[in-house]
Amino acid sequence: MKNILLKYKAGFITIIVVFLILLAFSIVRYIKAMDAVSAAVKEKLEQIPENEINDAGWNIPEIQEKKKEVHWMERHLQLAKSDSLNLGINLADSIVQVQLRGTVLLQAKIQKQIPANFFEDLNYGTYLNFTKIASVIDEQATIVKRPVKRIQAPKNEDEAAKVKHDTIPDPLLVWQFKLDNDVEVVITGIGVNQDSLKAVNYNKDIFNYSTEYFKKNIFPKKYIPTLYIWLNDNDAKALYRAIPENGKVAFRN
Repeated sequence: MKNILLKYKAGFITIIVVFLILLAFSIVRYIKAMDAVSAAVKEKLEQIPENEINDAGWNIPEIQEKKKEVHWMERHLQLAKSDSLNLGINLADSIVQVQLRGTVLLQAKIQKQIPANFFEDLNYGTYLNFTKIASVIDEQATIVKRPVKRIQAPKNEDEAAKVKHDTIPDPLLVWQFKLDNDVEVVITGIGVNQDSLKAVNYNKDIFNYSTEYFKKNIFPKKYIPTLYIWLNDNDAKALYRAIPENGKVAFRN
């Protein structure tokens, strides 16, 4: 036994050292992340009037629900004054919709949402701040918003018969956008397999998103709450292509 320990001593020491380094790294990253959260909360609170933070009725579930509904309708009225299409994310009813002047044009059912409770446990003032009408300031997607195809008309029937149609479908949509109220949203399209069943692995998607976030934010400096939503892929693409660049977004939970 003693000989075995001596033989693998260097290996054991290496494993222990690596473990301690990873542990120290995790602790430092956790502290940095919590500092970023605290800083974000403090910054938000400084922007909110005291009377909104301490709204008494907000702690009563029935009154809170009514206030949320009134707030949602007020946001609709504000957006109805614009001629531009905008996005409404209604987490209470699990709906994402495109609306124009108060009229809903497109609507998609949320298939999955992470975290399950978003904007929960906020005081009234912070809720108003997080759910105000926001503008998209940065977005990325796996497909082109408005594809442009150049088509040259065939000169005769023989040439027309030789034209090959592109049968390669668009990839599933992953639409990630950041809002000017420091909220980020990731909408992922769900496709179907050969048996017309949903083809999705939520855990794998979250792992991929978390890995990409980790690469860009090894030591988080700013806390940005992120909402992950999965929709039917066709619905998701229709919503994505309907919303203009720097479009407006309103929330309801």
